[in-house]
Amino acid sequence: MDHEILVKEFRQMAKILKQEKGPISLLMLKAFDAQMNDWNLIVSAPAYDNLMLKAALTDLVTIFNKQLSQTISEQIIRSTILKTTAPFVKEINQAFKVTNAVKYIYSSVISGIYLEKAIIFESHITQGFLMF
Repeated sequence: MDHEILVKEFRQMAKILKQEKGPISLLMLKAFDAQMNDWNLIVSAPAYDNLMLKAALTDLVTIFNKQLSQTISEQIIRSTILKTTAPFVKEINQAFKVTNAVKYIYSSVISGIYLEKAIIFESHITQGFLMF
């Protein structure tokens, strides 16, 4: 898959998600395999913190299905929503502060999770969310 198209579409999705849901604490893609053709979409936003997981995932998938091309959608084989207080979100936000940019991560362990390859589109502490 052409990563330029992937990045372009997800940068646009970050803008749309912010408009519809407000601040985003984390928006990233984590590769599942060495070929990097299958991705896990990981999102954390205060707007999803108080929703039941099913409702939050349904909302997220609906937004993404409306906006992403079929080619890109087919590469997203899992969607994960994490609370803004999740240890993984906290560690990513401490290690990487990404706003309106793209950060590639290779061979890193964050909160005990191995990231062979990941692409971060948003990663920062959202207002009203403080880490101690």
